[in-house]
Amino acid sequence: MAGIAVIMPVFNRATAATQAIDSVLRQDFADFELIVVDDASTDGSADAVAAIGDPRLTLLRQTANAGANAARNRGILAANAPLLAFLDSDDVYLPHKLGALIRFFEARPEVDALLDSFEIRYPADSGRRTFRAINPTIDSSAEIERGMFTRRIFKATPALSVRREAALRAGLFDETMRRRQDFDFVLRLCRTARCVSTDQILWTKNWSADAISAKQATFMDATLELCRRHPHYFAEPDFRPGLARDTARHFVRLAATGGFAQSIRDAGRLRRAFGGAAFAALMAQGFAEIARRGLKRALR
Repeated sequence: MAGIAVIMPVFNRATAATQAIDSVLRQDFADFELIVVDDASTDGSADAVAAIGDPRLTLLRQTANAGANAARNRGILAANAPLLAFLDSDDVYLPHKLGALIRFFEARPEVDALLDSFEIRYPADSGRRTFRAINPTIDSSAEIERGMFTRRIFKATPALSVRREAALRAGLFDETMRRRQDFDFVLRLCRTARCVSTDQILWTKNWSADAISAKQATFMDATLELCRRHPHYFAEPDFRPGLARDTARHFVRLAATGGFAQSIRDAGRLRRAFGGAAFAALMAQGFAEIARRGLKRALR
């Protein structure tokens, strides 16, 4: 049995997916299984993956497009390894990622889940420099939860590695969520598992304008759903600054791109969800946080 399984969903990213897969096959730790779940691609992604002749790679094909969370869950259920790692089809692992994970979990048998750190690379023509998303070193689930809500933690899905039993116990990824599913999943892990984080950089996120996390149109749906599922995000004063900054940043980005109609709609939804006075206080707190951190840093 392989020591670790890498789960990678793919949808219409034939070229990027082969680069992501190559970053796994070139790891300095070879005892892994790579499970690629093609989510009914129409661009030949599945055929490109199938053409890679490595016995450690398993390709699963979805018969209908069901979303990345459904693909991840199918990969988790198909995995034989006791430890799981995740990779998005447009990102890449650094060569020592899997070896570092194996050594960590062997040394810390009481730990169920780890959030590592990563670098974000932007397109050459974006004018933005590579950013190092370095997590603090935290050793308790309660502090991980606090760090998630207060936005001290960078929590992209490929930053998460987890024991398979713990992932099953937490309930896997919610297939009804199209965005912020990593946030939701880690919060559920914090309540059922021992979670920690590390400042060790183990992979690279390649930013693109068509990424789900870059789409302003889906932000409010995901944020309100997250608050519904985890009400202390808004109710707990110590956690509220993270929500305030996220929502204020959303409106600043909409203003910068001319999304005024959507701003009006989203502001109305927030007022209805929290009440007029609470909405005003949340926005004031969020804009104050952006001013404190500096606009460029806060909007990253």
